Amino acid sequence: MEVLRYLLGGALLLFGAFVVVTNYARQISNIRKSKMSGRWSSPVPIVGPLLFIVGYAALPVEFSKWVFLVIVIDPDTVITVLALPSLVKALRE
Repeated sequence: MEVLRYLLGGALLLFGAFVVVTNYARQISNIRKSKMSGRWSSPVPIVGPLLFIVGYAALPVEFSKWVFLVIVIDPDTVITVLALPSLVKALRE
């Protein structure tokens, strides 16, 4: 059973880390492309950090609160959290 927890937790953790790294690559790509064509690809906020945290929690290791730093590390999640007050204000009007 513990092997299954390692496999499932490790897979979720690695996929979450992959999504966070892909978000960085997409941000860099957006900056480069916007100068040429004005086009942007859409973000994937909260998914990467959520998968990372769930995968880490599934592992049979001692849980550390430091794992929540992945929320601050992911650029799309930070942008989304910072944009939420403006979005709520716009929806109220």
